[in-house]
Amino acid sequence: MTLNRSNYLAAKKIELMDWLLHINDESKLKKIIAPKAVLDQEVVAHTISGYPVDKEEYVTMVKEADERISSGKYTTNEDLEKEIERW
Repeated sequence: MTLNRSNYLAAKKIELMDWLLHINDESKLKKIIAPKAVLDQEVVAHTISGYPVDKEEYVTMVKEADERISSGKYTTNEDLEKEIERW
């Protein structure tokens, strides 16, 4: 009997739930639960390296960038072009 996609997913979920129910090692369980927090958060952006960023983290990143700009800790286009020429 061939499983259709819906049946396949249902079978995999049952297999996973059964496996989870039989975990007796707390450290393993904590490792399994950790990604859930990430998966449950709504991704609003990605970093240049592809890391998903939720709204709270994105707001923090923007505030930090604003602080760097306000304090003069940034590189201008002109400075970057000069640096590239030295490569």
